[in-house]
Amino acid sequence: MIAFLRSLPPRRRTATLLGWGLLIGSPFLLLAAVSLVTGRNAFATYPVWSDELDYWRNLFTWDAVGFHTGYNGLLEEFARVGTLGAHGFTAVMLYGWFVKLFGLGYHTIVLANAVWVSLGAAAYCGLMRPRPARAALLSVCLMLYAPAVLYCATSMTEMFNYALMLFYLAFLGAYRRGGSPWALLLACLTVTVGCLYRITYFLLFIPVILCFARMKPGLRMAGAAVAAAAVSLGCYALTSAVTAPYTQGFLYHLMRAPDAGTFVQMLLSHTKSNLMDCFVNTMGAPMEHAFRWLYLGTAALCLAGTFVRPERGGGGLRLRRGFQPRMLGCFALLAAAFALIVVLYETNDWSDFRTLSPFLWLTLAYLITAGRPALPRAAAAGMAVTLALMLALPPTGMFAEPAHFEKPEYSEDLAQTIAEYLVPDPDAQNPLTNTLRLDVGTLQAMEQIPPEFGLQYGWFTTESTGKSRWILTDHLKCAVNGYERLTDMGGYKVYRLIESYEE
Repeated sequence: MIAFLRSLPPRRRTATLLGWGLLIGSPFLLLAAVSLVTGRNAFATYPVWSDELDYWRNLFTWDAVGFHTGYNGLLEEFARVGTLGAHGFTAVMLYGWFVKLFGLGYHTIVLANAVWVSLGAAAYCGLMRPRPARAALLSVCLMLYAPAVLYCATSMTEMFNYALMLFYLAFLGAYRRGGSPWALLLACLTVTVGCLYRITYFLLFIPVILCFARMKPGLRMAGAAVAAAAVSLGCYALTSAVTAPYTQGFLYHLMRAPDAGTFVQMLLSHTKSNLMDCFVNTMGAPMEHAFRWLYLGTAALCLAGTFVRPERGGGGLRLRRGFQPRMLGCFALLAAAFALIVVLYETNDWSDFRTLSPFLWLTLAYLITAGRPALPRAAAAGMAVTLALMLALPPTGMFAEPAHFEKPEYSEDLAQTIAEYLVPDPDAQNPLTNTLRLDVGTLQAMEQIPPEFGLQYGWFTTESTGKSRWILTDHLKCAVNGYERLTDMGGYKVYRLIESYEE
């Protein structure tokens, strides 16, 4: 890379360094812009949402005691192997290295996400050597992108998606250029990490297979497809085994259908319901609607671009007919990702917004990399309109939660209750002994409950209690059997299972 930069004329070298620097610094510039607009420090936000708190707690316990905790999960549903919760080892896999290097703070995940994106951008610049205009356009597509703006200052994992996309483009592009087996291996490793984090990323193996097979059907392509399928299924099997079930998800219930007929009926009914929610009974925030139109509009333009291509000539733009496999591939990727969400997941509660947004951004980034900026420029204009709409409407997402920018209030009652009554047993042989059921979802609780405790979340019901040895609550909302109350205080309460789980 140094030799490449030295070979450029001085003015071109300066422009290249500025373009690359803009791309590498874009996640931090985005945080700075959010800070400027909101008047709050976006670099120092606090975990508030349940997912944020769970990620933070996972890092907290892993840093202190590794995986030697009680069971973590929802509604006392446990993983088949180990004690991990519904998010599995995602937090440790993505941010454990950052915690070991810099320690764990309230803002660790926000900063680590920005570092991840910068590292991905650096790899992209080093391997792909984009022109300054392309690097600048890619930066704009990140900083104007509503999903990035809405999640950049949260302790969610959303920003890591864009780092993953940049690494993927860098390694796959390097392989296409030079045929290096190391670049191919790194591209496959990037997709594997993506599958361990979110199984829908198995779709990214398809371009890898096509590049490896040089776009020619045959044994080479078939072998690569079999290997990719094996890796994808292995990732799914591993994460399914070590991750506590998410019982509220459709896929959980689909996989437990009693027979093939019920399976098909559930699948068709769910698909129909999702399509109706997406196109007819539209609900949710305006951002969700705007994103769907941007996503579907980009997919439609990719399909149209498969057969016609805009070119400058004769004093203006004109359309030239011709088959463009690149655009067909982009449409196929967007269509496949959308189909997966509609058939197996959800199109409400921000689910499709969070899952589809990286695929849309990857498509635009790929077209920029390939020197086809017309569609990304149009999409960037759509992003700007979406962002303007977001600024004009009442705050949404994290911006509707001022608690993200304010340190939570400290409860002496909660601190005293935890310190006096929640004492883990370091010699416990059964993880249930150090498993705590709670509905006190605060950062203070996540930090002060001893790391040896595994935490069980979800609404209290009589049927979903009785496994965890401990209960921590501010108000018991159902009858629990077999527990004794340890506290006499009027605030937080602790219950302990009368029968011991130790053998």
